[in-house]
Amino acid sequence: MPLIVETGQGLPNADSYVSLEDGRALAAKYGLELPEDDIAAEASLRNGAVYVGLFESQMCGRRVSANQALAFPRTGIDLHGFPQPSNVIPSLVIQAQVMAAVEYGAGTDVRGPTDGREVQTERVEGAVTVSYFKNGYSGGTVSITAADDALRPLLCGSNNAYSFNVFRG
Repeated sequence: MPLIVETGQGLPNADSYVSLEDGRALAAKYGLELPEDDIAAEASLRNGAVYVGLFESQMCGRRVSANQALAFPRTGIDLHGFPQPSNVIPSLVIQAQVMAAVEYGAGTDVRGPTDGREVQTERVEGAVTVSYFKNGYSGGTVSITAADDALRPLLCGSNNAYSFNVFRG
């Protein structure tokens, strides 16, 4: 099924911010590549758009429509201190999607099935004893640093009343 690319209108069925052709070109620009198979590459791009959406609770502004499928387009966005039009998808969003898609396409399990704990010792006799190292580490998900870094200028904080951006002007 071909990608439905968000045009800036807040489409209710969009599943990508970038076309397959443009996604491949952007990945190549950074010396990276999406899977050769178009179906696998499109799935990677869809997952990349989902990864971008994981940050929506921290994003500045708000959606332009309650019915739109993706986190962008948004109103009330300032990028590096300059207001952004609400009908334009910022290039950083597209970059983040492609960077995440490259990781998905390479087989990175972003939503891993583990809680991050690893067994250090296990004793089985009359009773079972299991001890973990890395206890308390929540390694269930993988951060895609390049995508996270691309999105950072679009984030307002940790979704609480104590985080905000300050600009001198």
